Amino acid sequence: MSGKKNIFTEEIELSEIVLNKTNQAFAIIQQEDSDCMTKTNTGKTGKKKMFKTQAAVIAGVCILSVSSISAVAAIRHYWGRGMNGNIQASDEQQQELTEKNMAKVYREEPESPSLAVTDNGITIAPDTVVVDERFAYMSFKISGYRVEDGMEPTFDMVNVYEGDDPEDMDSWLNMSGSMYDGIICNEDGQPVYEDGTSLKDDENGKMIRYYTDQDGNMEYIIQAHVVEPDDSFLGKTIHVNFQNLGTWLKREGFTLAVEGNWNFEIVLPNVSSAQNIEVGQKVEGTDFTLESISISPISLKANYSVGTAPVEHEDDLDIPMVRGVILKDGTRLPYLTDGGSLGYTDSSKKNAYHMAGYDRVIDVDEVAALIIWTSWTADENGGVEIPISK
Repeated sequence: MSGKKNIFTEEIELSEIVLNKTNQAFAIIQQEDSDCMTKTNTGKTGKKKMFKTQAAVIAGVCILSVSSISAVAAIRHYWGRGMNGNIQASDEQQQELTEKNMAKVYREEPESPSLAVTDNGITIAPDTVVVDERFAYMSFKISGYRVEDGMEPTFDMVNVYEGDDPEDMDSWLNMSGSMYDGIICNEDGQPVYEDGTSLKDDENGKMIRYYTDQDGNMEYIIQAHVVEPDDSFLGKTIHVNFQNLGTWLKREGFTLAVEGNWNFEIVLPNVSSAQNIEVGQKVEGTDFTLESISISPISLKANYSVGTAPVEHEDDLDIPMVRGVILKDGTRLPYLTDGGSLGYTDSSKKNAYHMAGYDRVIDVDEVAALIIWTSWTADENGGVEIPISK
């Protein structure tokens, strides 16, 4: 895995169109965001696919390049409410990750209008992508579609895959996705609205969700991660296909409102953001030793050696999970990780891993220790703390 690279080795001359974009960016009001999604795909090394597109007429294909550079130092980057609903970041973090080419804000680009795909009056456009070796966070803005209050908007199918064949099961990625509903997780792992206020119900006792922004647009947010623990997203092309818009009710399932297909290709960057740290510490109360971690601002991978593998109980492999971190200033983020997978690297069960994304961006240099759960029934107080040195 490559080390850190500085991609800004020379000055960039700003064109008039980019300067105009800069002025527009400063005029945008940043909207906070988030959806408190618990998306953990526990262990299984096999592939998981949440939504599967069927063969259909393609309305359009938009080819996107995350790795292109366009006057990043001159633009104030706004990730938008949907992306901050997926992985929360301060204004400073948004600027830093975008300038380091870990993130891409498409609406800032001069070619932004050409990236949108329209079918049956509904326009979908990429908004923001944030990536590292293991995880890709993506948000897409949806215009021209509204639902009644209390209804949950959704797509019939969402397909995320590598390669050129959406029917090839080997190309499918682990992913989860949903319409952003204005709900985030706070630092204590509790769901709140994006302004930090408590959740509330309407007159019918149903939780109020805010799917649309002030302009009436919605956003679909995706978290995808590599299937194999040693695989990498760097330099890869990911296809994202949306099919049919409608609503979802638990008892009725999906109800079609608008037929359509919206298809995108996203070329991911080839810049590593992870730090690889040797640890070599036993996880107390288990037969696992945390040998090393690979940690970035948006995800981590823990590598274990195993004495005797524990007995599996259905889907519970009893592999320790990194659930949070402790920062150098004493700040605890006990519920940091959000989604991912864990498993053994081979049939001998002598080596295991836990791979997880976050619900917020962190400064890796400020991490002093990891909070590890040794079972699903653990909580913040039952976690094992393992210090790390960089």
